Amino acid sequence: MRKKATGQSEGNPPEPADRNRRTSKHRAPQRQGEPPQRRPKPGIETQSSARQTSAPPPRVGADFFSRRAVRFGGAFVVMVLITVGMIVVYNFMTGSRFFELRQIDVYGNSLVSEAEITQIVRSIAQRKVLRADITQIRNELKKNELIKDVEIARVLPDMMRVIIKERTPYALARRRDGAVVCVDTDGSLFGNRSLFKATPAPPLISGLKEDHAESASELNRQRLKVYDKLMGELNGSLPPLSPRIEEINFDDDQGARVILADSRIVVVLGYEDFRMRLNAALDLLDAVRRNDAEALNVLRIGDAEKLLSGAKIAYLNATIPNRVVVGLEE
Repeated sequence: MRKKATGQSEGNPPEPADRNRRTSKHRAPQRQGEPPQRRPKPGIETQSSARQTSAPPPRVGADFFSRRAVRFGGAFVVMVLITVGMIVVYNFMTGSRFFELRQIDVYGNSLVSEAEITQIVRSIAQRKVLRADITQIRNELKKNELIKDVEIARVLPDMMRVIIKERTPYALARRRDGAVVCVDTDGSLFGNRSLFKATPAPPLISGLKEDHAESASELNRQRLKVYDKLMGELNGSLPPLSPRIEEINFDDDQGARVILADSRIVVVLGYEDFRMRLNAALDLLDAVRRNDAEALNVLRIGDAEKLLSGAKIAYLNATIPNRVVVGLEE
């Protein structure tokens, strides 16, 4: 019994001890106190190994910027060449005899001669249709006070079309120097009296601004609106009273003042009730001509005796309701 036990221990060691020896070569040495490590399965990468093998984010190299600079420089050079080529082609075309100015068509002119217009266009265009400065031609033509607006167009290859919009006389106006000219609805003074063809001629307008500033034009337009209202009231019923007026003057303080055609007496009418106020002034003058003292008393004229004795009237102010103020010459 004792030998049998000894033979088993020497010739055939226990199976568990033999298994431990076979696997101990493939395991990492285990430190004391550490838990046993497990081998990962084939094909599965641990988290620590993934962190170790991850590469840093790629950086943009200097060659990338150099490539972009080369591309940008090439594109810039191409654009410059295209621009230069277009300029060369344009200069060649504009200087070509094919685009030489040969004909100028003028439309809409009746007060300005066609010869005057074509002369201005040719002097600026220098016989080149494409090189002609349209803005300069328009500004030069508009210096003529008879021309209100101009439209200019190139008709390739060798023509230019000029459309003139002339001013239309609306009324007659007196300048500060005494000259009688025309005025249009925009309040612009132009031409001379001969351009106004309507008969009978309406009363002259004085007191309009003569400069070309926008503020002056706006003031003239406002005064022409008052002029329209005045003429409308005077001729709105029978008999028409505008033929009895020679001139209408606009004043900033007193409004409209009219000069009577037969006596040159000034009548102040203000800004409203033009027909009623003018009728009151005319009634007073008729009473003076008739030497009608009773009518003058009805009209409440304080200087009736002086008027009847031959005193000369300088002006009449009819802006006060139901009473006309008489101003006598000294």
